[in-house]
Amino acid sequence: MPQQEGLSPEHSDCLACRILAGLEPVPGGVIAANPWWIADHCVGPYGLGSVVVKTRTHRENLWDLSMAEAASLGPFLQQMSESIAQAMQAERVYISLWVDQPPYHVHFVLQPRYPGNGQELGLKGLELQVFRTLGQPPAAAAMAAAADRIRRYWQTKFAPHAAQVPVECE
Repeated sequence: MPQQEGLSPEHSDCLACRILAGLEPVPGGVIAANPWWIADHCVGPYGLGSVVVKTRTHRENLWDLSMAEAASLGPFLQQMSESIAQAMQAERVYISLWVDQPPYHVHFVLQPRYPGNGQELGLKGLELQVFRTLGQPPAAAAMAAAADRIRRYWQTKFAPHAAQVPVECE
């Protein structure tokens, strides 16, 4: 099972690698994982219940993924988006990949959109993402509680089958 074995010097400024090495805390800890991907609550201002799905191994581009990482990505994103939607009562979960500033590390941000949220002015998609980036991250305690809700859903529905991703080669 590929894993981050500490922090390599060439990636010491990579937030994802620092989180994987245990050097940066994330409220609520790991929500879900498979041998290639880890999900935890987003530490940025993307809203309560937003989850980051990142490679365990430092990868800078999608084309750098191993065959196993690529094969397991779709099922893991599907599982996480359902877990967020169900656990957080979201009406939609947006998935974005913005690996556009160094240090690069492939990661997806899964952002829930909640029904009837008057504070967000009915914004959707990219407009909602931009609006949220202008705000503050959720409180750590709220992030930890959301992570726990999402984790419980994922563990109940998907964890027993998580290792059964069909992968032909590494």
